[in-house]
Amino acid sequence: MNLTAMLVGVGTLRAYPLRTFLSTLGVVIGVAALVAILALGDGLEAFSREQLATTTDVQTILVDSRTTELQNGVRVRLGDVVSLTPARAESLGAAMGDRAGVAVLLTGSAWARVPGDTGSVAVLVSGTTPALLEVGNVTLLAGRFLEAADLQGETRVAVVTPDLARRLAPAGEVAPALGRPLTIDSTSYTVVGVVRAFGSAPRVYLALGPTLLARLGEDGRQAPTAIIRARRVEDVESVRDQVEKWLARYGEEERRFSVQSARNRARQARQGILVFKLAMGSITGISLLVGGIGIMNILLASVAERTREIGVRKAAGARARDILFQFLAESVAISGLGALAGVVLGLGGAYAITAVIRRVSEASVRAGFSWASVGVGAGLALVVGIVFGTYPALRAARLPPIEAIRHE
Repeated sequence: MNLTAMLVGVGTLRAYPLRTFLSTLGVVIGVAALVAILALGDGLEAFSREQLATTTDVQTILVDSRTTELQNGVRVRLGDVVSLTPARAESLGAAMGDRAGVAVLLTGSAWARVPGDTGSVAVLVSGTTPALLEVGNVTLLAGRFLEAADLQGETRVAVVTPDLARRLAPAGEVAPALGRPLTIDSTSYTVVGVVRAFGSAPRVYLALGPTLLARLGEDGRQAPTAIIRARRVEDVESVRDQVEKWLARYGEEERRFSVQSARNRARQARQGILVFKLAMGSITGISLLVGGIGIMNILLASVAERTREIGVRKAAGARARDILFQFLAESVAISGLGALAGVVLGLGGAYAITAVIRRVSEASVRAGFSWASVGVGAGLALVVGIVFGTYPALRAARLPPIEAIRHE
């Protein structure tokens, strides 16, 4: 009998196409606004996170080994320096798991000589690990970056910045520099990659093996810096706490290490993202509320128009719950049709809006499509249909049969 009531409800919608279209239109607009805002919100959030990660150091934590300390106003060198070697960085990375990446960096200066050039050029030499490409402000332009095998000393390879690559290439270009030899002090290396890095000085990246660690470290005067980058801005504080716990194995962390992070800026970034999400959620709630009120108004008008029909059905044996199911079926059908059309319209609108934004502002903003957003839009539309359709359905179900039949 309930199935029959639902079929009757759907049939009624087909019998009044204009009224069905007008009531569905409110849901379409509400769901389209919801899906478009969710897609735009996801895209803008992804763009903001990308900008935070690539143009700021908000997600970066720096750990330096203390090589000196202040005693009686005099800075003296420590004799028990704990150096953050590549092996220790690997151990720290394992402790971080997938929440953060860890690399080490030790920079010094040297003279570089290119083939066919009688003179030498002063360069910065940075000994590092392969993870720097992920956690540092380094962008690969050509070739490859350092690999794990390079740390074992199996090959002598170098990665250079574009200004040095142009010196190596006959035509002054970047890519032809790959595979060419480069002499650093008295050691020959093969260039395997070109990167864009922070700073204007020519720089060479080498694998931080034991030999390079000893030369750049100058017998303990310098120590590598550990660069830890949290995957998300929300994880910065917890990652720093975990780093400090890991450092505690080497004794008093304050005496042996210096830990730096932009805690206040990370907190402000998290707050900004949260406010953005709450604002978007409020706007979407208003959109759905408007659609729900439209459904309720249409169904209340339908109850008033079909009072006599309801009375006849009750007199013929229909129960109150049958009438209730009939009107709820109409509400859910309206919401379902509106949800499908609204999802398509909302996604299309979001992609069109972001295309205009990219054209006007040249910012790489794209709509963030996700099945979760589609599911939320469609699911909330059905919930709105049920919630706002319940009152008209209950009102129809409670009509006395005799009074309903007499209604004109």
